[in-house]
Amino acid sequence: MRHNAPILALLVLSVSGCSYQYEIVATERSGAIVFGPAKETGTGCFADFSVKDQAGEVMWKVTTEKYLPPPCDSKFPITYGVKPQGMTEEVKPLPLQVGTVYRAEGWDGDSYSGTFRFKRGIIIENMPELANGS
Repeated sequence: MRHNAPILALLVLSVSGCSYQYEIVATERSGAIVFGPAKETGTGCFADFSVKDQAGEVMWKVTTEKYLPPPCDSKFPITYGVKPQGMTEEVKPLPLQVGTVYRAEGWDGDSYSGTFRFKRGIIIENMPELANGS
């Protein structure tokens, strides 16, 4: 059994290396908070997408309840509180507070995340240095 441990560890490492991490940014569009890719993006075919506050409370969450492999339709851009087509709302949107830091996260086989807060008048400040939990 000892000889199987290194093989199992190698398999776990090779599988975990297959997914990518993409950055999400928040912008203001017509008075709403809209999420999109910072630069390069994966498919954007989210199985789930959520916004959480600093304490980890889910402010809004949408899901397809299953993984949708490519080819599929990208859900970008995603407007806070507006359920993308083909998704269900698992947590209804709660009001976001001015100055509070929030984290947007999505998953489609790859991971997406971004951290932001807004000021009065919906002025968005993205904080990529906090996106990876730092």
